[in-house]
Amino acid sequence: MAVLAAVSLVVSGASAAMASNAPWHVVYAPSVGASAEVGEPVLITGFSYVGEGTPAHGVELTFDDGVTWAEADINSNGSWRYLFTPVQSGDVVFRMRGWYNGELGDISPPRTFHVGTPSSLAPIYCPCTFRESELPHDDMDAVPVELGVRFAVDRPGSLNGVTFRRGTYRGPVTIRVWGPGGTLLHEHVEPAATTRYTSAAITPPVQAQPGIDYVVSYYTPEGGYQASEDFYTGTLFHAPYIVRADAGVYHYGEGGGFPTDTWHHSNYTIYPSFVS
Repeated sequence: MAVLAAVSLVVSGASAAMASNAPWHVVYAPSVGASAEVGEPVLITGFSYVGEGTPAHGVELTFDDGVTWAEADINSNGSWRYLFTPVQSGDVVFRMRGWYNGELGDISPPRTFHVGTPSSLAPIYCPCTFRESELPHDDMDAVPVELGVRFAVDRPGSLNGVTFRRGTYRGPVTIRVWGPGGTLLHEHVEPAATTRYTSAAITPPVQAQPGIDYVVSYYTPEGGYQASEDFYTGTLFHAPYIVRADAGVYHYGEGGGFPTDTWHHSNYTIYPSFVS
Protein backbone atom coordinates (compact mmCIF):
# COMPACT_ATOMS: atom_id res chain seq x y z
CA MET A 1 0.00 0.00 0.00
CA ALA A 2 1.27 3.46 -0.82
CA VAL A 3 2.39 5.63 2.05
CA LEU A 4 0.52 8.85 2.72
CA ALA A 5 2.20 12.06 1.67
CA ALA A 6 2.84 14.69 4.30
CA VAL A 7 -0.66 15.51 5.42
CA SER A 8 -2.04 16.11 8.86
CA LEU A 9 -4.21 13.24 10.06
CA VAL A 10 -6.14 12.88 13.27
CA VAL A 11 -7.38 9.74 14.96
CA SER A 12 -10.97 10.89 14.63
CA GLY A 13 -12.53 14.10 13.37
CA ALA A 14 -15.86 13.42 15.02
CA SER A 15 -16.95 11.54 18.10
CA ALA A 16 -20.52 10.36 17.94
CA ALA A 17 -22.64 7.25 17.94
CA MET A 18 -23.29 5.31 14.76
CA ALA A 19 -26.74 5.76 13.25
CA SER A 20 -28.68 3.85 10.61
CA ASN A 21 -29.89 7.08 8.99
CA ALA A 22 -26.42 8.63 8.88
CA PRO A 23 -24.79 9.73 5.58
CA TRP A 24 -24.33 7.51 2.55
CA HIS A 25 -21.66 8.17 -0.09
CA VAL A 26 -20.88 8.15 -3.79
CA VAL A 27 -17.25 8.23 -4.96
CA TYR A 28 -16.94 10.25 -8.16
CA ALA A 29 -13.17 10.04 -8.69
CA PRO A 30 -10.77 8.35 -9.03
CA SER A 31 -12.40 5.69 -11.19
CA VAL A 32 -11.67 2.06 -10.41
CA GLY A 33 -8.42 1.03 -12.10
CA ALA A 34 -6.96 4.54 -12.33
CA SER A 35 -3.19 4.87 -12.06
CA ALA A 36 -1.28 7.93 -10.83
CA GLU A 37 2.44 8.64 -10.76
CA VAL A 38 4.44 8.83 -7.54
CA GLY A 39 4.27 12.43 -6.30
CA GLU A 40 1.22 13.28 -8.43
CA PRO A 41 -1.56 14.97 -6.40
CA VAL A 42 -4.81 13.06 -6.93
CA LEU A 43 -8.27 14.53 -6.39
CA ILE A 44 -10.58 12.18 -4.51
CA THR A 45 -14.12 13.48 -4.91
CA GLY A 46 -17.67 12.43 -4.26
CA PHE A 47 -21.01 13.18 -2.63
CA SER A 48 -22.43 12.42 0.79
CA TYR A 49 -26.08 12.70 1.76
CA VAL A 50 -28.63 11.71 4.37
CA GLY A 51 -31.84 10.12 3.18
CA GLU A 52 -32.89 11.24 -0.29
CA GLY A 53 -30.65 14.26 -0.62
CA THR A 54 -29.90 16.17 2.58
CA PRO A 55 -26.18 17.10 2.46
CA ALA A 56 -23.92 15.60 5.10
CA HIS A 57 -22.19 17.96 7.52
CA GLY A 58 -18.77 16.36 7.12
CA VAL A 59 -16.79 13.56 5.48
CA GLU A 60 -13.58 11.80 6.56
CA LEU A 61 -11.29 9.44 4.67
CA THR A 62 -8.98 6.74 5.97
CA PHE A 63 -6.01 5.27 4.12
CA ASP A 64 -5.00 2.82 6.88
CA ASP A 65 -8.26 0.94 7.49
CA GLY A 66 -9.54 3.28 10.18
CA VAL A 67 -6.45 3.86 12.30
CA THR A 68 -6.38 7.53 11.32
CA TRP A 69 -8.88 9.77 9.54
CA ALA A 70 -8.48 12.89 7.40
CA GLU A 71 -11.29 15.40 6.94
CA ALA A 72 -12.34 16.24 3.38
CA ASP A 73 -13.47 19.65 2.18
CA ILE A 74 -17.25 19.55 1.84
CA ASN A 75 -19.59 22.01 0.14
CA SER A 76 -23.09 23.01 1.15
CA ASN A 77 -24.52 20.82 -1.63
CA GLY A 78 -22.97 17.63 -0.23
CA SER A 79 -20.09 17.40 -2.69
CA TRP A 80 -16.66 16.83 -1.15
CA ARG A 81 -13.03 16.54 -2.21
CA TYR A 82 -9.69 15.53 -0.75
CA LEU A 83 -6.22 15.98 -2.24
CA PHE A 84 -3.93 12.97 -1.76
CA THR A 85 -0.28 12.79 -2.88
CA PRO A 86 1.28 9.29 -2.93
CA VAL A 87 4.99 9.02 -2.19
CA GLN A 88 5.71 5.46 -3.35
CA SER A 89 4.44 2.86 -5.80
CA GLY A 90 1.67 0.46 -4.89
CA ASP A 91 -2.07 0.33 -4.43
CA VAL A 92 -3.85 3.04 -2.46
CA VAL A 93 -6.95 1.80 -0.65
CA PHE A 94 -9.28 4.28 1.01
CA ARG A 95 -12.63 4.28 2.77
CA MET A 96 -14.85 7.10 3.97
CA ARG A 97 -17.49 7.95 6.52
CA GLY A 98 -19.71 10.97 7.03
CA TRP A 99 -21.55 12.62 9.83
CA TYR A 100 -24.75 14.59 10.19
CA ASN A 101 -25.90 16.37 13.36
CA GLY A 102 -23.15 14.61 15.29
CA GLU A 103 -24.07 11.11 14.10
CA LEU A 104 -21.38 9.08 12.34
CA GLY A 105 -22.31 6.91 9.39
CA ASP A 106 -20.99 3.48 8.52
CA ILE A 107 -17.56 3.13 6.94
CA SER A 108 -17.85 2.71 3.18
CA PRO A 109 -16.53 -0.24 1.15
CA PRO A 110 -12.91 0.21 0.00
CA ARG A 111 -11.94 1.98 -3.22
CA THR A 112 -8.52 1.29 -4.79
CA PHE A 113 -6.34 3.12 -7.27
CA HIS A 114 -2.82 2.37 -8.44
CA VAL A 115 0.40 4.34 -8.10
CA GLY A 116 3.31 3.75 -10.44
CA THR A 117 1.75 0.60 -11.89
CA PRO A 118 -0.34 0.07 -15.04
CA SER A 119 -3.95 1.18 -15.06
CA SER A 120 -6.96 -0.81 -16.19
CA LEU A 121 -9.86 0.61 -18.16
CA ALA A 122 -12.94 1.22 -16.07
CA PRO A 123 -16.30 0.54 -17.74
CA ILE A 124 -17.99 3.66 -19.11
CA TYR A 125 -21.46 4.47 -20.37
CA CYS A 126 -21.30 7.21 -22.96
CA PRO A 127 -21.81 9.92 -24.06
CA CYS A 128 -19.90 10.84 -20.91
CA THR A 129 -18.34 13.88 -19.33
CA PHE A 130 -16.30 14.53 -16.20
CA ARG A 131 -18.36 17.39 -14.90
CA GLU A 132 -17.71 17.91 -11.20
CA SER A 133 -19.95 19.63 -8.70
CA GLU A 134 -19.14 23.32 -8.93
CA LEU A 135 -19.99 26.57 -7.17
CA PRO A 136 -18.87 29.16 -9.74
CA HIS A 137 -19.31 32.92 -9.68
CA ASP A 138 -19.84 35.52 -12.39
CA ASP A 139 -16.48 37.04 -13.31
CA MET A 140 -16.61 40.76 -14.02
CA ASP A 141 -14.11 40.60 -16.90
CA ALA A 142 -15.63 42.42 -19.88
CA VAL A 143 -12.87 41.91 -22.46
CA PRO A 144 -12.45 39.32 -25.25
CA VAL A 145 -11.21 36.00 -23.86
CA GLU A 146 -11.08 32.31 -24.77
CA LEU A 147 -11.78 29.90 -21.89
CA GLY A 148 -11.23 26.16 -21.89
CA VAL A 149 -10.21 22.94 -20.20
CA ARG A 150 -7.23 20.73 -21.02
CA PHE A 151 -7.63 16.95 -20.71
CA ALA A 152 -6.61 13.54 -22.05
CA VAL A 153 -8.57 10.31 -22.51
CA ASP A 154 -7.60 6.76 -21.58
CA ARG A 155 -9.01 5.03 -24.68
CA PRO A 156 -9.72 5.81 -28.35
CA GLY A 157 -12.99 7.54 -29.12
CA SER A 158 -14.53 10.78 -30.31
CA LEU A 159 -15.34 14.19 -28.86
CA ASN A 160 -18.93 14.81 -29.91
CA GLY A 161 -19.90 17.88 -27.91
CA VAL A 162 -19.27 20.40 -25.16
CA THR A 163 -21.34 21.81 -22.34
CA PHE A 164 -20.58 25.07 -20.59
CA ARG A 165 -22.13 27.44 -18.11
CA ARG A 166 -22.51 31.06 -19.20
CA GLY A 167 -21.99 34.08 -17.00
CA THR A 168 -23.51 37.49 -17.66
CA TYR A 169 -22.66 37.36 -21.38
CA ARG A 170 -25.37 35.44 -23.24
CA GLY A 171 -24.48 36.40 -26.83
CA PRO A 172 -22.90 34.26 -29.58
CA VAL A 173 -19.71 32.36 -28.72
CA THR A 174 -17.19 30.42 -30.78
CA ILE A 175 -16.66 26.78 -29.80
CA ARG A 176 -13.23 25.29 -30.56
CA VAL A 177 -11.38 22.00 -30.10
CA TRP A 178 -7.58 22.06 -30.03
CA GLY A 179 -5.03 19.29 -30.40
CA PRO A 180 -1.31 19.08 -29.58
CA GLY A 181 0.64 22.29 -30.08
CA GLY A 182 -2.50 24.34 -30.59
CA THR A 183 -3.67 22.55 -33.74
CA LEU A 184 -7.27 23.66 -34.40
CA LEU A 185 -9.43 20.56 -34.86
CA HIS A 186 -12.92 22.07 -34.80
CA GLU A 187 -14.60 25.48 -34.79
CA HIS A 188 -18.18 26.71 -34.98
CA VAL A 189 -20.28 29.62 -33.74
CA GLU A 190 -22.91 28.87 -31.13
CA PRO A 191 -25.85 31.33 -31.12
CA ALA A 192 -26.99 33.52 -28.26
CA ALA A 193 -28.85 31.89 -25.39
CA THR A 194 -31.16 33.01 -22.61
CA THR A 195 -30.13 30.36 -20.08
CA ARG A 196 -26.83 29.71 -18.33
CA TYR A 197 -26.29 26.17 -19.59
CA THR A 198 -25.38 25.54 -23.21
CA SER A 199 -24.84 22.16 -24.87
CA ALA A 200 -23.20 22.27 -28.28
CA ALA A 201 -22.64 19.40 -30.71
CA ILE A 202 -19.26 18.88 -32.37
CA THR A 203 -20.08 17.88 -35.94
CA PRO A 204 -18.43 15.83 -37.25
CA PRO A 205 -17.02 14.41 -34.02
CA VAL A 206 -13.28 14.88 -33.43
CA GLN A 207 -11.28 11.68 -33.11
CA ALA A 208 -9.46 11.42 -29.76
CA GLN A 209 -6.51 9.16 -28.96
CA PRO A 210 -5.21 8.18 -25.50
CA GLY A 211 -2.21 9.97 -24.07
CA ILE A 212 -2.73 13.18 -26.08
CA ASP A 213 -3.75 16.50 -24.54
CA TYR A 214 -6.85 18.17 -25.99
CA VAL A 215 -8.54 21.46 -25.15
CA VAL A 216 -12.19 22.36 -25.62
CA SER A 217 -12.86 26.08 -25.35
CA TYR A 218 -15.26 28.88 -26.10
CA TYR A 219 -14.52 32.46 -27.09
CA THR A 220 -16.59 35.31 -25.68
CA PRO A 221 -16.05 38.79 -27.17
CA GLU A 222 -17.24 40.55 -24.01
CA GLY A 223 -16.04 38.39 -21.12
CA GLY A 224 -18.97 37.79 -18.81
CA TYR A 225 -18.02 34.18 -18.02
CA GLN A 226 -18.24 32.02 -14.90
CA ALA A 227 -15.27 30.68 -12.95
CA SER A 228 -14.25 29.08 -9.67
CA GLU A 229 -10.73 29.13 -8.24
CA ASP A 230 -8.88 26.30 -6.44
CA PHE A 231 -10.76 23.70 -8.48
CA TYR A 232 -8.17 21.81 -10.57
CA THR A 233 -5.69 21.41 -7.71
CA GLY A 234 -4.73 17.82 -8.60
CA THR A 235 -5.37 15.14 -11.20
CA LEU A 236 -8.97 14.06 -11.70
CA PHE A 237 -9.20 10.46 -12.90
CA HIS A 238 -12.77 10.03 -14.11
CA ALA A 239 -12.86 7.45 -16.88
CA PRO A 240 -12.38 7.99 -19.73
CA TYR A 241 -10.91 11.39 -18.76
CA ILE A 242 -7.59 12.28 -17.17
CA VAL A 243 -7.73 15.94 -16.13
CA ARG A 244 -4.53 17.19 -14.54
CA ALA A 245 -3.86 20.10 -12.19
CA ASP A 246 -4.30 23.58 -13.69
CA ALA A 247 -6.54 22.17 -16.42
CA GLY A 248 -8.55 25.39 -16.67
CA VAL A 249 -6.92 27.58 -19.33
CA TYR A 250 -7.56 30.96 -20.97
CA HIS A 251 -6.26 33.34 -23.63
CA TYR A 252 -6.99 37.07 -23.80
CA GLY A 253 -7.26 38.82 -27.15
CA GLU A 254 -9.64 39.85 -29.92
CA GLY A 255 -10.82 36.75 -31.77
CA GLY A 256 -9.48 34.40 -29.09
CA GLY A 257 -6.78 31.80 -29.63
CA PHE A 258 -5.23 28.64 -28.20
CA PRO A 259 -5.66 28.96 -24.40
CA THR A 260 -2.62 28.05 -22.30
CA ASP A 261 -2.60 30.54 -19.40
CA THR A 262 -3.80 29.47 -15.95
CA TRP A 263 -4.98 31.30 -12.83
CA HIS A 264 -5.20 29.86 -9.33
CA HIS A 265 -6.30 26.38 -10.49
CA SER A 266 -9.46 27.89 -11.97
CA ASN A 267 -12.36 26.07 -13.60
CA TYR A 268 -14.19 27.91 -16.39
CA THR A 269 -17.19 25.53 -16.35
CA ILE A 270 -16.70 23.97 -19.79
CA TYR A 271 -16.63 20.20 -20.31
CA PRO A 272 -16.26 17.86 -23.30
CA SER A 273 -18.51 14.96 -24.24
CA PHE A 274 -16.88 11.68 -25.30
CA VAL A 275 -18.15 8.58 -27.08
CA SER A 276 -16.17 5.38 -27.54
